[in-house]
Amino acid sequence: MGVKSTSGKRPGHAYVLVSQACKYIKIGGTDYAPFRRIREINADEPYKGLGPWSLHDFRQVADWRKVASAMLYAFRSKLVHSVEGQKELFAVSPARASKYLEQIDESLLIGKPKVDRAFQDEEFSDFLVRLFRTTGLLNWLDLQGVWTLSLFPTTGRGRYYTINIGSHEVAFATLPAHGWEPLHMILMDRLVRDLSAVPSWIRKRGGFFRNDLYVSGLPRSTSVFFEGDFDVAREFLDLPGVRRAIIAYWTEALLKRQESGGVSLYSRYHSWNGVAELRKRVGSAG
Repeated sequence: MGVKSTSGKRPGHAYVLVSQACKYIKIGGTDYAPFRRIREINADEPYKGLGPWSLHDFRQVADWRKVASAMLYAFRSKLVHSVEGQKELFAVSPARASKYLEQIDESLLIGKPKVDRAFQDEEFSDFLVRLFRTTGLLNWLDLQGVWTLSLFPTTGRGRYYTINIGSHEVAFATLPAHGWEPLHMILMDRLVRDLSAVPSWIRKRGGFFRNDLYVSGLPRSTSVFFEGDFDVAREFLDLPGVRRAIIAYWTEALLKRQESGGVSLYSRYHSWNGVAELRKRVGSAG
């Protein structure tokens, strides 16, 4: 049974955590970025000894206390009593907990209109699934807020999406306008320029490279620009060596941000529920 909407609101996140060292799941909620809450959980008993915990599933909701409380109540018969000092461990499969999150009343989900708009556009949503599978960004679920996905931000002439790592963009696609096709940009390691298939592909489509576009970028960064629909963008992702060049840059950038701490300037625009939907679709795509 899904959670019903309520009048009282406290925006935040309801989440499900898992640990390879524990056969139970942890259910909870927070009004700040989940990765900060996960750090606290991994640092304190009684959960520290059962961790490290990581983010399995989540939703950004208008009233996290109501959603988390309802979820705890729904699984009350599975509450674990053998671990003292806690009331949030449950003998429930992660998949069952995810199923519950999928049934949350739509009125409680933050940013749902943009998520619906994105995933009703099959070409765009198929590209997002391919991009997230290619980059492995979903392996960094715990660092959401450090990296961000914004859907349909009002930047420049308007965009389908923007992905940031820290303070600068690593990927975006503009909305088509005045007869122009979407402009795509993906930031990656400069090794991509040494791959013969990529520069020739870019030239044929009137695209270009721009090195070290962002002051806050890492050394050896290059931004790849090209125009085309999302079929063209997926073709680019499939070129030999592109995946390696993207992962080389994005992984190093994420590791550095993880070490330095702190969220992105754009964390307030992050589409948590968009990422939740992508996580489900990437998983079902194999």
